[in-house]
Amino acid sequence: MIELMKTRKLHFSLIDPDKQTAKKAGELAKKCQEYGSDAIMVGGSTVPNRKVAYETINEIKKKSSLPVIIFPNSAATIAENADYIFFMDLLNSPALEYKKKQHMTGARLVKKWGIKPISMGYMVISTSKKPTTVETKIKLDIIKDEDIEKAVDYAIYAECMGMQCVYLDAGSNPEKPVPDEMIKAVRNAIEIPIIVGGGIKNAEEAKRKIEAGANVIVTGSIIEEDIETLKEIIKAVHSASSS
Repeated sequence: MIELMKTRKLHFSLIDPDKQTAKKAGELAKKCQEYGSDAIMVGGSTVPNRKVAYETINEIKKKSSLPVIIFPNSAATIAENADYIFFMDLLNSPALEYKKKQHMTGARLVKKWGIKPISMGYMVISTSKKPTTVETKIKLDIIKDEDIEKAVDYAIYAECMGMQCVYLDAGSNPEKPVPDEMIKAVRNAIEIPIIVGGGIKNAEEAKRKIEAGANVIVTGSIIEEDIETLKEIIKAVHSASSS
């Protein structure tokens, strides 16, 4: 998966098990594959437990052959039927819970079930006046959209620690996506792939993020709200090139 990120621009569809039934998630995944998405991410800040994640992935795999990447909010939502897991360090949180404790619990399960880990430096970027869900649940060292150098410092740290990619996430339904200027600055500072998500609602926005230096675009809410727009976003991602 990391090699794919390095060789071409990708689109990942994020399906939150807490937003619809498992059966509906399977139908959405089928559409995502038809429209050209490259992988299905499964997760969200409010996913309650492993059973819900497992059942959602099970239905997704009935309808789609795309790789499934678990995007866990804790070790308790890691499901054994995932193909990959974003094994994340929440870079801008001082909470040990999200930098070591959950990882130690989850690592044993990842090893036991043969899930392929993708080590990731994950940053929550605060682009909204009203906090997004993840911002209300976790203590953060706030990175506002103008805090470009702070984001760059965290990204360089992630690369130096051997993480395979960096994820800049504006969260669920933010007022604005991660700014292009921040993506450009991070791209100029590191060589590992950059994933960008949150608030990307149309093809033009997706194209700008790729041109700024993103390797992967993640869309989630748009799948639930206006899945027909997804086709145009994916087309823009695959046709865009980094500057």
